[in-house]
Amino acid sequence: MTVTVAQVLVESPIPRLDRLFDYSVPEELAEHVVIGGRVSVPLGRGGTRLVNGYVVSVGGEPTPGVALAPIGSVLGSMPVLTPALWTSIRQLADRNGGNAADILRVAIPKRAVRTEKGRTIPPRPPVTPSPSSRVVLPLDCGVVRTSNGPTMRAWEQLAERVREAHGGVVVVMPDWRDVALMSRALGDVAHTVWDTTATPSARYSRYLDVLAGDSRVVVGTRSAVYAPVVDLELLIVVGENDPLLDEPHAPYVHSRDAALMRNAVEGGTLVFASFTPSAELQRFVEMGFAERAEGVTRRPSVVIANDPPGEGFSSSARIPSSAWRQVRGALDGGPVLVQVARPGYSPLVLCKACRTPHRCAQCRNPLSGSREGAIGCRVCGAKPLGLRCGHCGGRDLQWSGVGSVRTAVELGRAFPGVPVILADGDHRELEIPRKPCLVVSTRGAEPIVDGGYDAVLIVDGERELARPSLRTTEDCLRWWGNAASLAGDEATVVIANIEGAFATAFATRAWDRIVEEELRELRALGFPPVSRAITIRGSATDLLAVRGIAEVAAHRILGPMDENGAQRMTVLADYRSAPETVAALRAFVVAASSTTVRIHCDDPTAFDEPAVD
Repeated sequence: MTVTVAQVLVESPIPRLDRLFDYSVPEELAEHVVIGGRVSVPLGRGGTRLVNGYVVSVGGEPTPGVALAPIGSVLGSMPVLTPALWTSIRQLADRNGGNAADILRVAIPKRAVRTEKGRTIPPRPPVTPSPSSRVVLPLDCGVVRTSNGPTMRAWEQLAERVREAHGGVVVVMPDWRDVALMSRALGDVAHTVWDTTATPSARYSRYLDVLAGDSRVVVGTRSAVYAPVVDLELLIVVGENDPLLDEPHAPYVHSRDAALMRNAVEGGTLVFASFTPSAELQRFVEMGFAERAEGVTRRPSVVIANDPPGEGFSSSARIPSSAWRQVRGALDGGPVLVQVARPGYSPLVLCKACRTPHRCAQCRNPLSGSREGAIGCRVCGAKPLGLRCGHCGGRDLQWSGVGSVRTAVELGRAFPGVPVILADGDHRELEIPRKPCLVVSTRGAEPIVDGGYDAVLIVDGERELARPSLRTTEDCLRWWGNAASLAGDEATVVIANIEGAFATAFATRAWDRIVEEELRELRALGFPPVSRAITIRGSATDLLAVRGIAEVAAHRILGPMDENGAQRMTVLADYRSAPETVAALRAFVVAASSTTVRIHCDDPTAFDEPAVD
């Protein structure tokens, strides 16, 4: 009797189970088992424990003398895991030292049985990659009008590329605002919106529609990079250096890396589109790995507002008098955007005696204060009582810093009669009417206005440029460039209280020169993106054992250092030897019966320090 063998990946977070297991296919299930389908299989001694998994392949000879356990049941006949998706996910998991099943949970929605009724989707054949190319596309700033409302001029640029494509298209964007405005630009193009706002059944239905080829164009947030469109021709990643595109769960796959892997597996054109350049993309261009699109990019005029030292109090004011004049003049014609660095009323609560910042006892993030005087954590929501300084024991408190709410209050007093609109994580605004008003917004929460803002004011620039982070310069360039993209064609972008080479380059719109210099300095230091930063967290004993691994010891090691009671060290590996280093670390985790080691490749926080205002 011939035994049909199926190779199955089980859904498990346990590292040693991150491999394919052979199972026999019972005759009564043979016609229902499909490549890419979900099944339930026995696992462990006695086979009494059933776990779900995906059929990756069918065929091959069973190992002589080994009795295979049979597949327990078939969980629907939908081939939700395509061969191309499996190839990409397997390679991404290996590259990042993690489990393929963890990425599959992000890529494929949970099954909804009712959604499958009446559907028949044939399995995809093995992928045959088409020629691939990679393009770096600088986006034009400004706002244009569509029949569905105002949208970014840049999104119209991308919409034209989508219309010209004949095959499948995926557009990955940082957040819901970008997706909503991109949908306006694609008003005449049928497309599927791919985000996390839908119900689980709606997400699964959407996945099956795209899998079946009923939808050619997908526009969405981070997980859209895995959307199984048929015949992928164009993959666009917008704002690739935005932290929102970095997956927060292990194995921490960035959308940029997922897009690069998918482009290598399936082919087509991969476009990295952004208002500002990044060191990563500059590296790609210098290597010849990607080409920069031709053309002149439209950018607004920029002025730096620094009052002379002899003007007394105004020379040290948060908003210099020259910036006030710019805002006052612009308000005669329309709305003005004021971008602030932090949400809330007061971003930090300090000990009055020693000025040590108070931190949340649960998550260790800085505590902040509200307008009403309440103290709480903006990350986990904890509201502590009876704070006492851990450094000097003092109980007296002092506010530090100015958040979006406090800025809105102060501007309302300074410009009586002018409406003030607040836009931040707690006050979500997509669009505001075109009328004279002040819009106080945190980074990334800026609403759009028809025709663009008459002026854009960026405050706290000096403080932001002083942040203790490896990517401070690049972050400021992205934050301020994105705000500038919302300005009208005749508007001026005003940045308060910054000076130096960065200020000159930004004001003269030489943004490419900023990242060229940044990449040059990072290359001299051997820091990312010219190397891979592999962060390893665990106990002091485990990290000592990790340091003894030959593939780890061969590289530059930073640390270990204390991090919230645990230990952390970072390995800087060149791209050629990084796969061997990651594989050795993964093997260490798999072989250990019990270990505290956690691997985070390309950790963006590896070089950051807690900011103290």
